[in-house]
Amino acid sequence: MNSYSKKHAIFVAAMLSATAISMSPALAADNLMEFLFGSRRVEAQRVYPPKPDLPRQQQPVARAAPVKRVTVTAPKNYDYKPDALVRVDFSKIDLQLTASANQSRDSAPQIPLEQFGLKFEQIKEAHILAEKDIADAIVAYYGLKQQPIWTSSYDVSAKAKAVAALFNAAGEAGLDPKDYAVKLPSDDYDRANIPARLKELADFELTMSARALRYAMDQGDGRINPNRLSGFHDFAVDRVKPRAVIEQLASASDAAALLKSFEPQNKWYAELKQNLHELGGASSEPTVRVAAGTMIRPGEENPEIRNVVALIKAKAPKDFLAKHEAVLQEHENATVYDPSLVEAIKDFQTSQGKKPDGVIGRGTISALQGETNSSKRDRILYSMERLRWLPHDFGKRYVFINQPAYRAQYFDDNTEKLAMNIVVGSPTNQTYFFDNTIQTVVFNPSWGVPRSIILNEMMPKILNNPSYLENSGYEVYDKSGRVIPSSAVDWAQVASSGGGVGIRQKPSLDNALGELKILFPNSHDIYMHDTPAKSYFKRDMRALSHGCIRLERPRDMAAAVLGVPVEELTQYFGKNERSVRVKDPLPVYVSYFTAWPDARTGAVQYFDDVYQRDLYMEKAIVKTTAVRQADGPQTTAKL
Repeated sequence: MNSYSKKHAIFVAAMLSATAISMSPALAADNLMEFLFGSRRVEAQRVYPPKPDLPRQQQPVARAAPVKRVTVTAPKNYDYKPDALVRVDFSKIDLQLTASANQSRDSAPQIPLEQFGLKFEQIKEAHILAEKDIADAIVAYYGLKQQPIWTSSYDVSAKAKAVAALFNAAGEAGLDPKDYAVKLPSDDYDRANIPARLKELADFELTMSARALRYAMDQGDGRINPNRLSGFHDFAVDRVKPRAVIEQLASASDAAALLKSFEPQNKWYAELKQNLHELGGASSEPTVRVAAGTMIRPGEENPEIRNVVALIKAKAPKDFLAKHEAVLQEHENATVYDPSLVEAIKDFQTSQGKKPDGVIGRGTISALQGETNSSKRDRILYSMERLRWLPHDFGKRYVFINQPAYRAQYFDDNTEKLAMNIVVGSPTNQTYFFDNTIQTVVFNPSWGVPRSIILNEMMPKILNNPSYLENSGYEVYDKSGRVIPSSAVDWAQVASSGGGVGIRQKPSLDNALGELKILFPNSHDIYMHDTPAKSYFKRDMRALSHGCIRLERPRDMAAAVLGVPVEELTQYFGKNERSVRVKDPLPVYVSYFTAWPDARTGAVQYFDDVYQRDLYMEKAIVKTTAVRQADGPQTTAKL
């Protein structure tokens, strides 16, 4: 063998040896996977036949394709879309047909519209914008009735003037008076120019009706549609029917009182309204504010840096300012977050007891801005708006859960009888905002694991260890509710399809739900329950769960909703699951308020916006204001 052949043989032998060593663990791993998951479905892989001149360890092996898992994604915040404005359009109204229909509906003869001064032809020519439902209601009413609501002869009625005064005071009710702006025709007009007066009255008549309906709908349902804000809101909307309201306005002797009746009728709204009044209007506080949602990381460019620096100079401790005076001076008009400013921010974060990560985010900005009268007003306004989404009368007996406060309260005869700390969903597993009815208390509960937890969190453990469920106290059941062995399930198929079986944790001291749960059936799998993780209640920030509400004193809450002494619950505890129906089902409000009155004093308390929902509310309000107070029609509404 020549020198080259000898070297080549040595090289080949070395490569074969290295390959054999590296392939052995892979082969062992594949054999283990086949042993654990021999029954799972895998994508077809091309398998090559063994080569007789290679050792067994070097044979190509068939590798199981990774399981394609379905995961459940959480709801998202939406890009809010306010209602567009359309023209109130009477072009399709047939005057003769509507007059005939009007006569046939009422036995009393109709007074001709001309005797009121305002004619239908003038109304038809008016160019007024409104939301589509409102525009349709106006066309339907005036097309059929052909009678004005707000004018008499050639004058504005006293009823209209009272409603206009209500609109001017809308700010006291947490609304924007500009949304209901109506130009009130003067009592003094040129009697020699009646056509001009009639045109003015026609515009006023339709505008007044449009704004009155908007006011009723804003107070009755909310200025913002909550279900358009995010998938975490679940409310009945469109409770106020504009076609019915305009009929009520026409017949009401006191239309202003009628419109006020659409406000929430509960103590919470009244107390928020009072606190808003006590805060007053615009103050002389510093106007420097950092834009909502600002997040600046080291090295980034952001125009808000100058506002951050201005706030630091205004509010930081004197020793901090002395140490960083040169850096702050240098960055007064900066837009780049450079290393020298990062170090100054870290020192500020340390002085405030925060983690010195150098990131200018919500916590740092909150420490700089504090709770000003302006921010308090905003929070109260958001809370008044959120109250409009809920039933306006809470009832005398109910459970109220406020997520930002981490608090659950039980009220009887409108008086707080019980209050306790709670744990709510984490920012990535947020608790929904909705209302429902408490119906059942379950003792020694099993835990039906939500689909999101099965697919997102448990599935990797199940696929890696078929005994995971049995070893952890879980049982598997099929669609009929029959318990089946975990080993009989094709978990790869479940992982890829997202369904097929359910998993529950059997009752035990270690059960995630503890010794009881309180149910109010809803599509979000949210309820109140006990928990073995008692230490969580000692934390200040308690947004830690998968979305359900963990109770600090579950026995007290269960006794309250059942209407029995706590001692009577002893009979229900044991090994077996037992359900007890609530004799008098009561409402539960699973809510989100960053400003809320104290149950005893009525003074408003302010809480962290743990899910940043105030931010999205602010954006929705800005967009709604821009649409409502803009000029020019966008489309046309017809009957």
